[in-house]
Amino acid sequence: MIETLSEKPTPAEVSAPAEAVKAFAAFRDQIAARSQIVWGEHCSECAYPACYAYCAFYTPRSDFNCRRFEAGFEPLVADPALHRVRFRKWGKLEGQGRLALAPIAAARAADRRDARVSGLIAAAPAPHIVKQNLVWRWNTRKSHPKADPAAPAPDAFVVEAWASDGLVHPFTLTLLNGHESGGRLFQAHFQIDAGYRRLTVPVAEIAAQVDLSEPFLVQIEPVGEAEGVQVVFGVCDFVALKAAAVPAPAASPAPSSGGAPRPAKVVVWDLDETLWTGVLVEDGVEGVVPRPEAVAAIRMLDERGVLQSVASKNDAPAALAALKAFGLEDYFLYPQVHWNPKSGSIATLAKALDLGIDSFVFIDDQPFERGEVEAGHPTVRTLPHTEVANLATHPWFDLPVTAESRQRRALYREEAKRTEALEVAGADYASFLRASGLKLAVAPIGLADVERVFELSQRTNQLNFNGRKYAREAVQALVGAQTGAVGLTLRCSDRFGDYGLIGFVVADFDQGLVSDVFMSCRVQRKRVEQAFFAWLAEGMAGRGVGTVRVAYTPTGRNGAGREMLETLGFTPSADPAVWARPAALPIPESDIVVLSARLAAKAA
Repeated sequence: MIETLSEKPTPAEVSAPAEAVKAFAAFRDQIAARSQIVWGEHCSECAYPACYAYCAFYTPRSDFNCRRFEAGFEPLVADPALHRVRFRKWGKLEGQGRLALAPIAAARAADRRDARVSGLIAAAPAPHIVKQNLVWRWNTRKSHPKADPAAPAPDAFVVEAWASDGLVHPFTLTLLNGHESGGRLFQAHFQIDAGYRRLTVPVAEIAAQVDLSEPFLVQIEPVGEAEGVQVVFGVCDFVALKAAAVPAPAASPAPSSGGAPRPAKVVVWDLDETLWTGVLVEDGVEGVVPRPEAVAAIRMLDERGVLQSVASKNDAPAALAALKAFGLEDYFLYPQVHWNPKSGSIATLAKALDLGIDSFVFIDDQPFERGEVEAGHPTVRTLPHTEVANLATHPWFDLPVTAESRQRRALYREEAKRTEALEVAGADYASFLRASGLKLAVAPIGLADVERVFELSQRTNQLNFNGRKYAREAVQALVGAQTGAVGLTLRCSDRFGDYGLIGFVVADFDQGLVSDVFMSCRVQRKRVEQAFFAWLAEGMAGRGVGTVRVAYTPTGRNGAGREMLETLGFTPSADPAVWARPAALPIPESDIVVLSARLAAKAA
């Protein structure tokens, strides 16, 4: 529900993607009851009323409050239940209300009543002061709904959204009991992009921090610069869902979302009072003791293929000596030990590992340090040290143990050697790749590959061309396929070591269609893709195919896939979900990697 103003809202002519329209409508049908939070536009730097006099960004609305959205909440012409918000500098949504749910029929009736009353107030030929009095009274009434004993208990707080500007925007959701709540609040960081997204936070998580029996404030705020951000919002309320709620793409990275949680790829550990008890600079190496639950977690994560590092404010020689003394030094890649902010350490690690920062989890005993990292990197998930004992069963780390997962840390150490060798050689990159002896082996998927391919589909985001996550059963169904869509595995090695199974492709040679591509970022930009697609194109051309087609669906996280297609000479076809290139067109530098295949791609 939107706050009533003395002026009529401006409808927005916005055409949402068909999938988003369908998702908004489908979720609406799954709601059994919802709250009726009254949302308004507010300023994240508000110093009312003094700021009205000195702030250069103060722009008055008709009620003289500061306008922080370009045109308020703009109902979509196609669906007035959706509202576009075009943020100005420091703009945020702020709602207030009580946890009083209404059955969905009653809630919709209240929405219709509010629209009629708000319209009458805006159209009334009354003096400004009279209209403002009516606005105040009506908004006050809306903000104090009566609880309906027939309504079910809430399941979660939900934020539905779609970035109408087509960009990716990090946001923060905050709930608190008024501005004087003693510092207790609930916060979740999430991401809105060009696809339909829904953040779903279980009520229990919020109730652990906020007294929901009392009135509360809710804030939805862009992280960083708000100016120019354009988002269409749907349901932003507490909801009770019907028995079979529809799944949705999570508003990444929702700490608790309706869908399966994203698996973590990297865990970054604090040291003092987190990995060990004691403070190193005060107690010395002899005075700190590794926590048994932390040591067990480090070994467990390593088995599951989760990379690990350290971000600690300490003296580096002493910290590394302590890790070596405890037999833990080798578990950590690129440890960051210095006195600078830990958000900077996280950024350095993301660059060194060439992994998306939203795949990181940071563990620290200090709320300040976790908050500093969250502020600098809203997509990084954080945990307190008290959760270390539960990591083995935590859904973020629900990953299979495979031969590749056990080797992942070693593979990244080998990659560090490659980088060092390139820097020492001083050669151009293509010459270095040729000297590295890169080899690519392509083969049909076998039973022994199922677990690794399943893991690859679950973990891969950047080079996952359609954002799909294959179930084990779907992977197994491709084993032994002789005609139609076949599953191909890609294994890579060079003179520095073996990368293992780094890719999985589903392709139909007779139809000239590649329906799925998953590839580890460890081989990105090493001309592996050039070698593979050149071989694939040759095989399809041998079957009379003139055009190679590749299915690609942007997800907000797989832009690297689009860049790969563009580099390989693919362009969007008449169907925007399919990219194409002539099968006979050569691919430059496809000979750098030596390819061998057990599958005969070329027709006999």
